[in-house]
Amino acid sequence: KKRKTMAALSSATHVNDTKLAKVMGPFPVTERGVPSSIFSHPKEPRVIYPSGKSVVVRNLEDPSDCFIYHGHNNPVTVAKFSPSGYWVASADDTGKVRVWSWDNPEHQLKVEVPVFSGRIVDLDWDPESKRIVAVGDGKTLSAKCFMWDTGNSVGEMIGHSKRISTVTYKPSRPYRIMTGGEDAKTCFYHGPPFKIDHSNSDHTKEVWCARYSPDGTKLVSIGADRRIVFYDAKEGTKTSEIVEGGADAHTGSIISCCWSPDSTKIMTCSLDKTVKVWDTNAMTCETTFALGDGVGDMQCGVVWCQNFLVALNLAGELNYLDQGSPNQAARVVAGHFGAIASLNTIPGSADFITGGDDGNVYKWVDGVAVRAMGSNANTKTTHAGKVVGVFAAPNAIISAGYDDKLRFTDPATMENVSIVDLETQPLCMASSVSGMAVVCTSTQAFFVAEGAVKFQAPLADAPSAVSLSADGTKLALGYGNTISLFTVTDSAIEPLKVLEGHRGAISCLSFSPDQAFLAAGDANREIKLWDLA
Repeated sequence: KKRKTMAALSSATHVNDTKLAKVMGPFPVTERGVPSSIFSHPKEPRVIYPSGKSVVVRNLEDPSDCFIYHGHNNPVTVAKFSPSGYWVASADDTGKVRVWSWDNPEHQLKVEVPVFSGRIVDLDWDPESKRIVAVGDGKTLSAKCFMWDTGNSVGEMIGHSKRISTVTYKPSRPYRIMTGGEDAKTCFYHGPPFKIDHSNSDHTKEVWCARYSPDGTKLVSIGADRRIVFYDAKEGTKTSEIVEGGADAHTGSIISCCWSPDSTKIMTCSLDKTVKVWDTNAMTCETTFALGDGVGDMQCGVVWCQNFLVALNLAGELNYLDQGSPNQAARVVAGHFGAIASLNTIPGSADFITGGDDGNVYKWVDGVAVRAMGSNANTKTTHAGKVVGVFAAPNAIISAGYDDKLRFTDPATMENVSIVDLETQPLCMASSVSGMAVVCTSTQAFFVAEGAVKFQAPLADAPSAVSLSADGTKLALGYGNTISLFTVTDSAIEPLKVLEGHRGAISCLSFSPDQAFLAAGDANREIKLWDLA
């Protein structure tokens, strides 16, 4: 019975359909001033990161190739491959860790362990892929090392007085664990079973990241005090440091770090909008990547996967870095990190466009997204609020957002061409194959054709839904439980009829391609098909 239950849970965690051509996964949800979780596969060119309640595994060679795991019921905070590459441990903000199979096509759940009551911020595996250590913001316990197959504790881990923000497990014998917290301390544990050996106060502010090198011979921590501290990997005592004000040092809080596969270099990222590669033998900075000037260019995470150097910024973009070109990213991969609110196709093309709650509009080409830039490129968003609708005209991509703007974007360059101030918040948007679109606010309907506003028409009330017929001559608006039909002329709309019969507020409308029928969905979960003949 237990096996059947596990199988049933596993089958609901991902889409496994042979007819599925491609999955375009979400991007990381970032937070200003704190690190974002992103790790690499030990043998494959893939990265893994959380996004909402999902875990995303993305191929770095082909960013359009991604897998999405939906097993968590709460927002996922961290996910990491086991050293063997066969398993994934993912944790959420309620303190649960799920261990599931990566190499099995069914991605079956092996076990779910309630580690402690509170948000798990970071976790790590032991080199044998048998133990997991998780840290975070528990009510009575904030760190625990346990056997992943049974959930049994492997020692008591104490020492911090505030939230623990990072943990790293020594990948070679003798086994050690280091944690870092918002109390500006790092704690060093011997084991298993793990018990605290000592704590360090080498940082003066929050310790955001601590990492052992892949060969287990080196240990580093970074923090908000802009220091990079190196320790003896076996004893956990400080051996050297790079401090604020030193040569090539970061000028903002250092948020994250990672090691090169050969354990000779580290990569760090900072709120100063730079990423740096350091030679740990010479203790010098090899390369400084300057990745922009805007708030969205603040760096939140880094990962070094085989030959790929990747940095994650506050805007949720994955920047591929090339040490030969430090002044810009070699490639930028981006996409939605919030809910997708609208979608439309581009006529005569396999490409399509989307608009999201994150304020961005993207054109998708072969599974890879290109952002439509707003009037201020430093914001790295198309709109300063949710996107209500998107439409692809022959010479422009048209979008309406909660910033009360109607934006026109050049589909070739994806740069902003013009803006129409709607003066109030747009509520809904519809388009037709004729090339016309309509954007409705609470008082006006803006009709757009040939890349410009053709005319405006006053509305009696705020509509909840809108649809435009294929030839652009008929308009349907949802008002409460009723539907109002209009005839669209060259410069105005004229009332045609009112359709009554719904028991709930109208939520969506759509004309049939031949314009003979109108489909309407309502808040009562009913869909009615209206004969317009």
